[in-house]
Amino acid sequence: MYNDILTIVVIIDQISMSSQEGGIPGVTVMYPVTRVTGDVVQEKSVEVCTESRVILYLNDVVIGDLSITPVDIEAFATGHLICEGYLTSIKDITAIHIDLPHVRVTASCPVEHSSSGKFSKNSSGGSCRNLLPDGPTPPLADGMILDVETVFRSMKRVNDYSVIWKRTGGMHCSLIITEEGEIVCGVEDMGRHTTVDKAVGVALHKGVDITRCYLICSGRLPVDMVAKAYRAGIPIVVSNNAAFAGGIEFAKKANMTLAGFVRPPSMTIYTCSHRIRFPS
Repeated sequence: MYNDILTIVVIIDQISMSSQEGGIPGVTVMYPVTRVTGDVVQEKSVEVCTESRVILYLNDVVIGDLSITPVDIEAFATGHLICEGYLTSIKDITAIHIDLPHVRVTASCPVEHSSSGKFSKNSSGGSCRNLLPDGPTPPLADGMILDVETVFRSMKRVNDYSVIWKRTGGMHCSLIITEEGEIVCGVEDMGRHTTVDKAVGVALHKGVDITRCYLICSGRLPVDMVAKAYRAGIPIVVSNNAAFAGGIEFAKKANMTLAGFVRPPSMTIYTCSHRIRFPS
């Protein structure tokens, strides 16, 4: 099993952040603010999300320099490598060493690294590498079909997993769910792209076959969000927000089902509606 060969080393002192009373340790802090509501001006304390810089290495080569919420870091590292196409299997990873801001992953297979300056370097985790629509895109297989009511119920569950968002208003959320409707995981992060990385990583660490799962996420669906799911082998992506033209065209080419504005009882299916079953 993968867990038998993977070594994860975490330097706890580097991950922990001091938070004032009332915040979630390492994830939020309390800040004094002046809140204005109409004619009323009040001094209050509000809970604010933290962020951590992550410099991601693969076999000692820097492949990313990003800002993420400092939880689920090993899952992020695993998912980012899969979702950005550096690795094709979690079994290729032999060790993860976390000493923020440095996260070092060792892989047993040869790795084709991107050119200098072309790696991910932003606060969202979106790919800065060559995007797949310009290259060969083998379509994902058919076979997985969801009832429309299953999709609607799943979208409602995003609220259940958006714990930090409810407290701060500053997070995105992604869920990976089996075709039977069982939630594999739900994660939050400051960036919508990095929630996908984390969710994929958590699911893979659990040994789940994510090619038989679908992705529910918050936020818009540009091409790099859709490409992440494609590289992980996820055939259905659902969001409560809008898709972009690039994401739609890519999903068409990749035989992926893309649904946006999923707000029960309505949704917009942009591509491959044959995977959604409607009442007769």
